[in-house]
Amino acid sequence: MRQFHYTKAVVIVHGKSEKQICQYIKNKLRLKIEILSDKNGEKSIQITSLKNILNNTIFKSFKSFIKTFDDVKLTIDGKSLDDDFKIFIIMDTDDCSEKEKQEFINKEMFKTHWAYSHIVPIYNVPELESVLEHAHVPFTKTGDKRKQEYIKLFPTDIKYEKTDEIQIKELFHTLKKQKDTNLNEFLEFCLKASEN
Repeated sequence: MRQFHYTKAVVIVHGKSEKQICQYIKNKLRLKIEILSDKNGEKSIQITSLKNILNNTIFKSFKSFIKTFDDVKLTIDGKSLDDDFKIFIIMDTDDCSEKEKQEFINKEMFKTHWAYSHIVPIYNVPELESVLEHAHVPFTKTGDKRKQEYIKLFPTDIKYEKTDEIQIKELFHTLKKQKDTNLNEFLEFCLKASEN
């Protein structure tokens, strides 16, 4: 009997760098996850605009959500999302107030949303690039304008012998030690999901 492969998660990303990392992980681990960004990551999503996104036609209700993502796993009665399904929201925290930052991190801003128990806020304080620098994760940035920067985290040269999965696991262990991010939670979820 062929096992049905459900979409494991939906990821809302702040901008281009986050989208590129998620896309890389999705492709290399062959995961069924959906990555949502504004204008393909060209325009950044701020913490302050999350309420608008979570009230849009996709996220406003359970019914509209499963209409958009019709291959997510549901509970046996079909009335809610499976407990293992997650909605990750990966954000920089440098563009909001301290109060908004804390309400994002502790999930307070999502408490009235129907998908509250599935939402996992992923924070980078103050931003992804500084988190990677602080963690001594080698990456390169190219491009003239910040909005056009490309983050290259993983070596692609054939001389590198480590598998993509090993590199992702190493990044997970490195970020797990950092206090200014919980991106390791997303990486851990993806690594576990790739085993199923």
